[in-house]
Amino acid sequence: MAYMALYRKWRPMTFDEVVEQDAVVTVLRNAVRTGRIAHAYLFCGTRGTGKTTMAKIFARAVNCLNPQNGNPCNECDVCRNILTQQILDVSEIDAASNNGVDNIRSIIEETAFAASVAKYKVFIIDEVHMLSSGAFNALLKTLEEPPQDVIFILATTEPNKLPVTILSRCQRYDFKRISQNGIIGRLETICKDQNLSYEFPALAFLAQKSDGALRDAISLLDQTLASCGDHLTLAAARAATGSIDKEFIEKFAFCLIKSEGGEILRQIAVLFSEGRDPSDFIGELMQIYRNILVLLTVKDPEGLLYETDESMKLLHEIAAATNTGELTLIIKELSKLDSSLKWAVQRKILFEAGMLSICDRKWDASEASFSERIAVLERRLSDIAASGIIDPNTAARSRAELPEKVREEVLPQPKEPERTNQIKEIPSKQMEIKNMPKAGGLRESDELDWKDFLTNISAKGQASLSALVKLNSRGVLDGKGNLILVFASPIVKDMIVKKDATEILSESATSAYGMPLRVIYATKNDPLDQFQPAQCTATPSSSETAENDGFDHAVNLLKEISKQEGFQIENK
Repeated sequence: MAYMALYRKWRPMTFDEVVEQDAVVTVLRNAVRTGRIAHAYLFCGTRGTGKTTMAKIFARAVNCLNPQNGNPCNECDVCRNILTQQILDVSEIDAASNNGVDNIRSIIEETAFAASVAKYKVFIIDEVHMLSSGAFNALLKTLEEPPQDVIFILATTEPNKLPVTILSRCQRYDFKRISQNGIIGRLETICKDQNLSYEFPALAFLAQKSDGALRDAISLLDQTLASCGDHLTLAAARAATGSIDKEFIEKFAFCLIKSEGGEILRQIAVLFSEGRDPSDFIGELMQIYRNILVLLTVKDPEGLLYETDESMKLLHEIAAATNTGELTLIIKELSKLDSSLKWAVQRKILFEAGMLSICDRKWDASEASFSERIAVLERRLSDIAASGIIDPNTAARSRAELPEKVREEVLPQPKEPERTNQIKEIPSKQMEIKNMPKAGGLRESDELDWKDFLTNISAKGQASLSALVKLNSRGVLDGKGNLILVFASPIVKDMIVKKDATEILSESATSAYGMPLRVIYATKNDPLDQFQPAQCTATPSSSETAENDGFDHAVNLLKEISKQEGFQIENK
């Protein structure tokens, strides 16, 4: 008997043998068991995922004389005749070459005759998206109301090309890509059955190369075995599939990380002299960097990496010389280079220029530095948020944290304010009320009640309002049912007033303090005798003048940052 390709020899014969399509298998098996057979099915999915195989199994199962738990027995006369294609009741049509109206009309004519031997007449139309619009229209009526003993099974890799009228008349089942572990398991089964020895990384390479298509993986295995005999190795698999030597790619990846431009150019010359496709090379290079990202990110990468011990050792060396941020940017640049190569006239020159650009990190001043600028600005704003006042040296200190290259490009040297005394960071209590009575007059808000007050404001969806109140005011109770919010600056007080938030603040205060309260606004320089008898007035502390200057400096600093970053803060 002539040699049969492995993918044909190992095509599943029952639902139980189908790999990783459990959802579809369950529905079709139950349909056979219960007799709930629809008149039209649509199988969608990428190549090599089992669409046609499932259609053939289902065609045998619905016609089998002795079905076993929904599976065809493959031994009865009907099953054997379907397998040997000696029965006319099951037809498989390739729509890619039979896509005209006349082809569909011949199918429609056949549906008028009852099945001769089998229970159902089954029409499997593969690559159905290739039918012409006229053919779809001709099929439409028959697909909607076929004879009782007719089943249509449509298979396609591009369901988006099918008319909606066709889709709505079919039960649709989507076939997913086969996982790498699923493909490796199937290849192991084949190798053991064939009494072949193998290297596990070789199977992993074939599984990765197939891109989720089990049929492709088995074909690649068959191709590799033709060259290496009874022992499957990674080197043989790479050679048989025309892939670039793994050591060459790993060495190139390391040179790119170390920015060795001269060595990169020499290796590119070797690459093109061997007639290698640069796009394929970029794909494998990106896979190397992906593996290094896994090493840097995952503590236990088992199940995510399938490499030899030698490769793992080199990957760890490369990982020690880089970081996840740099790798992410390199992968992005490689992807851009791959896209540009598709339309390039001088591919080698563009390839060399792109790789040298990555070596020199030409994108550092744009993308990488922008991330650092954001991080530094966030730290500076956090300082402001923590105290409400910033030391005048903060701007210079934050600027010093930037890389020298970025510092020259984006941040001018801040001018040092003319001050005789350095402003110290002011604690969260921004003003001091002297001679405050313990009861019956003004008293400062309890710290726990104040926190509950701020939490209640945020809970009402006013997080920004809560932050303004927290960073710029203190609460004072006057003993008359009022909570006085004493602000460090009239600017912030005016902002709160314009927000028209008195009702929200009053409700939050009432809930936090456990008694009816009305919110009143004041600044720290306002005379507080308007809220209580004269003997309870509050006077500014000796340090308040310097504190107010510090607050103004913080506002000015915020304006300076906003001007550099392209947005505005208006005084209102």
